[in-house]
Amino acid sequence: MKMKITALAAAAVMTLDPAAWGISAAAAGIPAAEDSSNFLMDCSSRAGYEYLGTMENGAALQAAYDSMCKAAAELWLDTDRNLGKISVYHTYASIPYGDLDYDTVGIVYLTFRNDFPLYYFTDCMMAGDKTNFYLISDSSYAQGRTRVKAQQDIMDYIISVADKAEDADSVYEKAKIVHDTINEDLEFARDTYGAPSCDAWAHNVLGACQNGKGVCECYARVYQAVLNYLDIDNYIVSGIAEGGDHAWNAVRMDDGKCYYVDCTWDDVLETDFYFAKGENTMSKDHTVDVPTEDPMRFFIELQDISETDYDISKLTKSRAKGDVNGDGFINITDITITAASIKGLKKLNEENFKYADMNSDGKVNITDLTKIAAIVKGKAK
Repeated sequence: MKMKITALAAAAVMTLDPAAWGISAAAAGIPAAEDSSNFLMDCSSRAGYEYLGTMENGAALQAAYDSMCKAAAELWLDTDRNLGKISVYHTYASIPYGDLDYDTVGIVYLTFRNDFPLYYFTDCMMAGDKTNFYLISDSSYAQGRTRVKAQQDIMDYIISVADKAEDADSVYEKAKIVHDTINEDLEFARDTYGAPSCDAWAHNVLGACQNGKGVCECYARVYQAVLNYLDIDNYIVSGIAEGGDHAWNAVRMDDGKCYYVDCTWDDVLETDFYFAKGENTMSKDHTVDVPTEDPMRFFIELQDISETDYDISKLTKSRAKGDVNGDGFINITDITITAASIKGLKKLNEENFKYADMNSDGKVNITDLTKIAAIVKGKAK
């Protein structure tokens, strides 16, 4: 769901100017450009912003969103800043209601949070008075020195997970690698009584990036952030599962349709059943929130959700020269098969012959074997 920005807006964001973040949100409708150098933008979405623009009083909703973007970017960048309090809340900005009311700005706020998974300091609680909606943070992140380490840990973890998936051939494979990596790294966070943890970190990306554990919101937000970083279209999804609040994801796969992914349930159940599922399967035990006047139950209207589960048999994988046996890898097995063919020990079939014939001269000989060996040794691509 990430929208990259162009022209003046792109230049502003790449300078890390907090003022540009209002421009970046307002520029969401313009054509996508090449990746920005801004890590925050690379991990963000614009799905919520765009949906707010379709609602009644959409311009005012988007203006409030812009103000939230600017305030959060300023806090992310200013790690010398320690947060003061308004009443009992550590507060980093106030947003005037203008023509909106508390609940409506609350809808904007929770939609904004869902577009920016890296903003660990955006509290799930809401606060306001008669004139302002307050952006508040958990006390854990009130000190600037704490945020310095948090943000470096976030960047390190997101990039390390993305690196494992970026060379995969298809969106499906990339999404699956990220799913499996996160579930290998994390465990579900519980308190001393065995209930889901209420600690702030367990509900944001720091659960994954620092503690190796989290609740559903942590799983869904870090999954969203990594897929955004990989330029894979996706949503975080909120709703109800087994009678309680729950978060999962929807990912646009290679066929252009969106499929649900629930990393949390797959991890807890030690399965991959909830990967790339359609509405028919997921609706049996997951209910997605919908647009409503209640900010705590509001969620944007999802588009292009497949009714059926993803059919992996329709996934066409690109096969590289040197992948003689067609298993998706170029390794010692391909060298052995090619060598056996050259020695006359085992003839290659017509299809595999094409991928062993590295220079496309119609022959498979020592020249081709040398080229395959160079790839395996990392001396050629």
